[in-house]
Amino acid sequence: MLPFIAVGLVAGVGIAIYKKYNNPQDKVVPVASVSIGKFAIWGRPNAGKTTFINRLLGKATDFQRKEATTAKTVHKFIPFIKIAGTDYKINEIVDMPGTQDRRGDWLELVKSHEHVFYLLNLSRTDSSYMAEVRKDLFETVRALRASGKSRKRINIIASHVDESGWKNINPAEINNILQNDDDFRKLYETIDDVAGYVYAANLTDTENFQRLIESVVKDAIA
Repeated sequence: MLPFIAVGLVAGVGIAIYKKYNNPQDKVVPVASVSIGKFAIWGRPNAGKTTFINRLLGKATDFQRKEATTAKTVHKFIPFIKIAGTDYKINEIVDMPGTQDRRGDWLELVKSHEHVFYLLNLSRTDSSYMAEVRKDLFETVRALRASGKSRKRINIIASHVDESGWKNINPAEINNILQNDDDFRKLYETIDDVAGYVYAANLTDTENFQRLIESVVKDAIA
């Protein structure tokens, strides 16, 4: 996944190595697992945040039924993500309502968590929605700077591709198209002094989600 700003950053990665040992059962534990760190995830209501988190947690999701997050929840028991024979571990996911009154809580998570994900609904490009998204991202960038961790970046997931004006375009190609869209160019201008990635995804599609999470993990440890 190409960054919207040239990025030469390395995410913090903790590698836990396990040794093979001899015993009567000749048991062998996994050779290695990679700890990615903590995920802070937020977005306006109906941005796909709950679907994204449920996918990460390996939960079955009824995509016809809209679920609204009503309280802050911290998830610590998260299934490993297996890519090319390696297990990757997300240490924590924080989920909370995407309402205006929770923006302050979100900004605190931006400062404390290693990986920052902001979701936006690609099927909504009306001026009022885009203005609120720009405000969220502006404040998120300020919090990133205030964290004192210059290596941190912002990851934007543009969801609901299947309901957007770009639904007939390959999601892998949408990022380049968005960079030439006037509304999204304004978003990029809001965050033009921090590093990050933009991903376009249909979160309800299993194959598309798998490609997304593989890109997210690879970018996180790059």
